[in-house]
Amino acid sequence: MTRKLPIAAIVAVAAAWAGPASASGGTWLDAPTPKAWNGPGMKIPRPPHFDPDPFLDKQCASQTRPPSTGADRTVAAAGWKLFGASQRFGTTEVLLGRSGVDGQCRPLGYQVFVFSGGLFAGTLAPRPMDSRSDGAAQLPQLVAADTLTVPFSRYAKRDPLCCPSRLSTVEYRIEATPKGPVLTAGSVNTVSTAEPAAAASPVQSQPGIAGRPWQLVRIQMMDGAVLVPDAPARYTLELGADGRASVQADCNRGSGTYALEGASLTFGPVATTRAMCPPGSLSDRYLAQLGLVTSWTEKDGKLHLATRADGATLEFQPAGQLR
Repeated sequence: MTRKLPIAAIVAVAAAWAGPASASGGTWLDAPTPKAWNGPGMKIPRPPHFDPDPFLDKQCASQTRPPSTGADRTVAAAGWKLFGASQRFGTTEVLLGRSGVDGQCRPLGYQVFVFSGGLFAGTLAPRPMDSRSDGAAQLPQLVAADTLTVPFSRYAKRDPLCCPSRLSTVEYRIEATPKGPVLTAGSVNTVSTAEPAAAASPVQSQPGIAGRPWQLVRIQMMDGAVLVPDAPARYTLELGADGRASVQADCNRGSGTYALEGASLTFGPVATTRAMCPPGSLSDRYLAQLGLVTSWTEKDGKLHLATRADGATLEFQPAGQLR
């Protein structure tokens, strides 16, 4: 006997298996410095139209958050559905809005909005983005009141949806003008997400982050989840000048190779002890996220490592430093 699926379920399954909706949406990242698309006093752009699906609306309702700030209300009033956690640094606020979702509740037609002093400064991309498509923004990192960095997934035609073959990282600045704040994109740094070679060459010219111990402050995921270690001093990272990284992950210790070139940072397999850490330990999660790292930035003494695919950011501070 053949069982018929509800139409909504068929739509959800089709959406879950659909490929990138905008395969060329990241072409603006191919320019060394993108052309400006934000301007002072600009209005919040309208979201693309998505026909609501009752099945997905119910399944993904928990992914939408209600407005809680003036910036939230401004974006929501323009027709966007808020998702993920907003970030604030001083008077700067970064938030995400979407138009729809796929069968796994991943955002479609989404955009990242930046406000400064309560005024709209611009978006992080010239057009809305779809999850797991070329040019999809991962988790933004607000590293100062006037500076943020964002990695973008870069898909080639044959890349599997899980794993873009490249990652483009852009640093943005918020500039004050007589007509209001404006968000501007700086140079684009694109790197391969392929695993580094088994042996890395010695690193001679990165004294800012190499040769000194760092301890983990938090891991922030793209969906807004924040993982904070109970004892940051037990989660450390040190990049040696010989191309090897030393790692402590709670009750485990290990080492492995790494490759550092410009803003690109990747790790080879890390061999560690396999002790059973206490309940609630972030040991396994920390090691897994290190294996996905593709780029780094340092701001105000903090080290920020961005990962590929899942859009997480690992934040470190110098070992022994109190927050």
